[in-house]
Amino acid sequence: MKKIGSILGHSGAILTVALAAISPFVLMGWFEKAVGDMGLRIHPAYSGGQISHTIARSGYRIVVYKKVGRTTPWQRVSPFIQAQWTPVSGLPAAVSDDVDLDGDGRADVRVSFTTAGLNMDVQPLDPRYHAMHSQGVTSFSTLIARVNDAIVVRLPAD
Repeated sequence: MKKIGSILGHSGAILTVALAAISPFVLMGWFEKAVGDMGLRIHPAYSGGQISHTIARSGYRIVVYKKVGRTTPWQRVSPFIQAQWTPVSGLPAAVSDDVDLDGDGRADVRVSFTTAGLNMDVQPLDPRYHAMHSQGVTSFSTLIARVNDAIVVRLPAD
């Protein structure tokens, strides 16, 4: 009787370890579908929000995103608009562009930056936007950074 108990105990342990090792591979499709159906999304403060419009330039394009505002009173990220210059290979060494942020056909800011050192200067052409001088990441809502094959600029907005 003692031997049967030992065999059943060890067999159960081996079966449990085998199932634990195999189950992630067998159930991966089910987990992917369950998580995908939850409707989870990356917060716009991290992703930059949704694309508003694209401005074509000679050799590159500027992708302008919709304004990202505060979603909760305790959120520390100030409202911003993200713009993305892509591809980096098509950009000149010093970029200076008048950018329409709200899609009304008139330039709202003049963004100037160097692709090598990522020194940025923003001059407002519309009183709703602020001047900004930056190098790199100064905050989550005012930054310039190279991300893959794009230069991402976040401009503070009211």
